[in-house]
Amino acid sequence: MTSCRLTGALLLALVLVFPQGRAGADALPAGIARERIELAGADEPHTPPHLNRIVAFRYFAPGAGVPEELLVLVPGLNSGPNTFDLLARALTAASGGRLSVWVTEPRGTLLQDRRGIEAALAYRNPDFALAYYYGNFAIDGHRFRPLPRDATPYAAYWGLDVHLRDIRAVVQQARRRFPGAPILLGGHSLGAIMAAMYAAYDFDRVPGPAPVPQSGGVPAPSPGSGARDLRGLVMLDGVPLGGIPRLSPRQYLHGVWIPGFSRFPGVDQLTSADPRRRVGPFTETSELARTQDSILFDVIATYAYLRPQEPSHNPFYPKRRLPITNEALLGAVLSDRMQPDLFIRASVGRPLGVFPRIPDPANANPGGLLDLEHGRPAPGQTLIRWLPYEPGHAPPGHVDLRALEEAILRPGGDFTQWYMPWRLLLDLGLAIHLDTSDAFARQFLSLTQVRYTTLPVLIIGAGLGLVRRPGDTLFYRSLIRTPPRDVTVRVLRGYTHLDLEDATDNEAVPLILGWAASVLDAGMDRRSSP
Repeated sequence: MTSCRLTGALLLALVLVFPQGRAGADALPAGIARERIELAGADEPHTPPHLNRIVAFRYFAPGAGVPEELLVLVPGLNSGPNTFDLLARALTAASGGRLSVWVTEPRGTLLQDRRGIEAALAYRNPDFALAYYYGNFAIDGHRFRPLPRDATPYAAYWGLDVHLRDIRAVVQQARRRFPGAPILLGGHSLGAIMAAMYAAYDFDRVPGPAPVPQSGGVPAPSPGSGARDLRGLVMLDGVPLGGIPRLSPRQYLHGVWIPGFSRFPGVDQLTSADPRRRVGPFTETSELARTQDSILFDVIATYAYLRPQEPSHNPFYPKRRLPITNEALLGAVLSDRMQPDLFIRASVGRPLGVFPRIPDPANANPGGLLDLEHGRPAPGQTLIRWLPYEPGHAPPGHVDLRALEEAILRPGGDFTQWYMPWRLLLDLGLAIHLDTSDAFARQFLSLTQVRYTTLPVLIIGAGLGLVRRPGDTLFYRSLIRTPPRDVTVRVLRGYTHLDLEDATDNEAVPLILGWAASVLDAGMDRRSSP
């Protein structure tokens, strides 16, 4: 995606041409409520105190009583809590209140300026978003400015340790709120890997001395193991994989060039005392988690939601101006039949138009992908349109685009994470094999407890996503001590990576609820046995 700047005067005119009354947009469907909870997070010493915070969202059925189980969910790469909105509500409703879902929000979202989106929703006018983010238009005396490279040097320390301790703050708050309810931890994509790392983390030893070895040099079980906080793990289309090279100490400290990617900076470059040598703390590559792409996605979603059938005047993407409606543009961006990026595909259907075919880089569609950029309207039509799902008819895919739009824009949270810390990706590269017991790695991380993880595990893969077959889970299953009978692996055929979060009649919901009930029953049996 490319970006350009329109004049503030032009966009101000757009806003004034379409003045619509203020209307609330924060009501959740009847029966399910969402509570925003802000907590003290990891105490990272380089970070201003007001940013050592973590936000969570609690989904619950009012009047349902005390929940029997809690499920804490961690979003994936470049994702915010709204990615779980549809799944969290579906789980809470289907459980009848027995399960309460908590969703964590990455601390980087505290830096996001959502005034443009909020104004667009409040006035039912998406031009506010376009004008604010791309036209220097002021809202409440504020003008949008992307974070300067040198404005947030403290984010260079927002690595795996900080993120896991932020998640632990949510887990501990959930326990304080409902002390008798067992806690399950899960996530989607990278969030699932983070859940696995949480269980394997020794929260007592970072930074700290070397683990105390048992016979054979194996670190002993620790009272600070994250697994002690939990009753089980839920991993949605994400699992630690073998065969991925781990970063060497030199690469971790000084950076690495990955073919097909831009250069990853090293920790020394991120934390250099010399501003001239220091690299900005957030990913700003053309291939990974760009701020401008995330903002643009939110703006496109705002137009799709508020003016679905109007022609798109979006000046950025695709490069060639298309005669397409706002909703069809968002649908095309997400459609598994058109989107080349495997990790942002949803089976929403396809726009109504004529499109040439191009190869699918993920090899998930044998017939290739439909090429949006060179598409044209269907015969007899003036615009490429989106055909909304009508009850009683066969749905175009697993995901209802209209419901997804509401989740994307749910007030109070974010669907995308605009600022992704390099440090977290570096730490993941150091910890990719879930073994940080060597002298170098334990200066930064302490993933020494994976071999003591005996938690029940549920892994749900997507047949068109990342975990496409049960064999993809063997590396992780070989590391933990959980008995095979307590590891459940299911692959949902025909599901894309995002379908596991956003499908309307989500097959993952009964799988999770049935598994969670079995974990709860097994725990009761253990407590009642002599």
